[in-house]
Amino acid sequence: MDKRALLTAVIYELESKVTTLVSAMEQTVDAATNEETVPEHKYDTLALEASYLAHGQAMRLEQIKNDIATLKRTTLREFSEQDSVGLTALVCVENDDEQIAWYWMLPCGGGVTIKDARVLTNSGLAELTVLTPHSPLGKALLGQYEDDEVSLAIRDSVQHYAIISIQ
Repeated sequence: MDKRALLTAVIYELESKVTTLVSAMEQTVDAATNEETVPEHKYDTLALEASYLAHGQAMRLEQIKNDIATLKRTTLREFSEQDSVGLTALVCVENDDEQIAWYWMLPCGGGVTIKDARVLTNSGLAELTVLTPHSPLGKALLGQYEDDEVSLAIRDSVQHYAIISIQ
């Protein structure tokens, strides 16, 4: 399993988000500072709302850049059948509906999905989603071993996951 190629793909996805966010931010800043958005009365808040949005986008941009820097410094580790789930572990799970999913435990970048990971890994790994130890599923999986089962309460239901493999 080529984790370095997978990590490069995750970083690429995050860098694509940076490009998209910078473009959106430029449009938002333009909307906040455009003379057409100058308030005409006290209830005209378009420019104010645009400035709040631009601030939120700037904070998200900074977070993604920090995530990229963190991932570039991340040391990748190989896992054996005797190891528990930890950072940089690839975890294959099966849920109650007998659906198989692959997750990659990373320190940040949660939610990033690599659609065709088999191209990068020369394996049967089709889709891979990044989990962090801070996410509910990440917390549940952390420290577990192959063949362990974890439960996760989501709203009014409980989802069970069986760990099939850790790499």
